[in-house]
Amino acid sequence: MSRQDHIREFAASALGEGRVDYVIGWKFAYNSSEVVPAFVRDPAEVDQLVWNPLCHHNLVTFLKRKMPDPLDARIGVCVKGCDSRTLVALLQEELVDKAKIYVIGVPCDGIIDRRKLEKQFADEMVAIDYPEGDTTDGQVTVTTRQGERKEFATEDVLLDVCRLCRYPNPVYADDMAGPPAAEPQRLPEPDWSDIADFEGLSDDEKQAALERIYATCIRCFACINMCPVCFCWDKCVNRSRQPELVSQKVGPKENLLFQMVHMMHIAGRCPSCGACDRACPVEIPLYLLHRKMNKEIYDMFRFEPGTRLDEKPVFQVFDIKDQFGE
Repeated sequence: MSRQDHIREFAASALGEGRVDYVIGWKFAYNSSEVVPAFVRDPAEVDQLVWNPLCHHNLVTFLKRKMPDPLDARIGVCVKGCDSRTLVALLQEELVDKAKIYVIGVPCDGIIDRRKLEKQFADEMVAIDYPEGDTTDGQVTVTTRQGERKEFATEDVLLDVCRLCRYPNPVYADDMAGPPAAEPQRLPEPDWSDIADFEGLSDDEKQAALERIYATCIRCFACINMCPVCFCWDKCVNRSRQPELVSQKVGPKENLLFQMVHMMHIAGRCPSCGACDRACPVEIPLYLLHRKMNKEIYDMFRFEPGTRLDEKPVFQVFDIKDQFGE
């Protein structure tokens, strides 16, 4: 049985037995080149649920308290490895009620970066065919509306965050959809090579680089809205108008402050899922700043967000042995 079949089976069972009010998963949008979140309330509708290497959405985002659900709503949610870490981070802080959720874990072999493919064509993509199973092998074939077909090595079109993923299998789930994904040879410490160039800059150079990177930010809040661990929905200083604590002016320095506030709010909780990067309409590499903060926290506390449900959040613990820098 495939992972997709397992997801449908678990969803139908949970809905049919009344264990959940609805299940959040993924479904195809207008064609097979695009996947969107799905909210399934009827066991007869579970066949719309899909699993494939285009299922990039972190569905834990929809567990935020802003959802217009009754207080006693019971929700089923599908999670990949990185998604499960965001869920664990929220459970650790009691921001999600464990008793009211049913978690379907989905082993993940890597997610295709649709933007990388879009940049190869002037025409609209209407179909993306991918290999079954381990998506790091084989070819991805794209078909456009005008009939153009082109193949890409799967490894070349994966999300950048997938290349450094240490947890392809969910770290927490009630039921697991199919066999586990192939685990990488997990090094004793995370790989921070993606931010090595940034770390090599002087303080002034880092400041200039960040201002340059965030200069194109249009302050649309897409990154914050999509972030599953950014939870101060109606009380964030970035949204405050009375008083206005963060300037609404759009400019390099103001934009950097806006993003620094977001970074500080999710410090110690961000699992590097990349949802912010994928949401950004101007393709700012927001991942960079959050990865840098994660490295600082790891260097000081040896803490990786959301990897153990029985672990307390890093900023709720004090250990006299912690290293706070030189």
